[in-house]
Amino acid sequence: MLTTKSLSHHYGNEKLSFPDLNIRKGEQWLLLGESGSGKTTLLHILTGIKKPFSGEVFIQETELYKLSGQELDQFRGQNIGVVFQQAHLIKSLTVKENLFLAQTFAGFKNNEDRIIEVLTELDIIQKINSYPASLSQGQLQRASIARAVLNKPFLLFADEPTSSLDNKNAKTVVDLLLKLSESSGGTLVVSTHDDRVKEAFSKEYIL
Repeated sequence: MLTTKSLSHHYGNEKLSFPDLNIRKGEQWLLLGESGSGKTTLLHILTGIKKPFSGEVFIQETELYKLSGQELDQFRGQNIGVVFQQAHLIKSLTVKENLFLAQTFAGFKNNEDRIIEVLTELDIIQKINSYPASLSQGQLQRASIARAVLNKPFLLFADEPTSSLDNKNAKTVVDLLLKLSESSGGTLVVSTHDDRVKEAFSKEYIL
């Protein structure tokens, strides 16, 4: 499903080398390491956001960095969901409009029924026509999750999804990510240094 070979990345004179990774369909993994260990860099490489200095990433039979820029954007939009540490919603667009945009970038037709379905499942349907500035931190994170799972990706990544949340909301977000990945039969990879998350996962990749 997801395999890597000899990945590395450079920041000036500093070289980050990553152990090979082999994740099978439906598995749920934690990517662990202290701040500065390269967790976010690796996550960006695995999702096609940041090209590695060397090495290969395979998602099923597709070698990610052999795709053209446009092919990679569409492949990511259709097959990979990413929950970032910050929501990164466009402030001038409503929640619904932000989600329409995610469908458009993936090459899909706008499907409001799917948006309503996802927002209802995440219990923020009441915010469908709201702007990001009016959402609480927990609601912003749910909207970010909605965008990540909207196109039914078979790979779902989350980068420090609980770092800015209190204990109650952190547990809720982790439970939602697990539930959504299980219900779709997808694969989940969560990057974190938050000890509150560890007990929910059995597979770990440590930097």
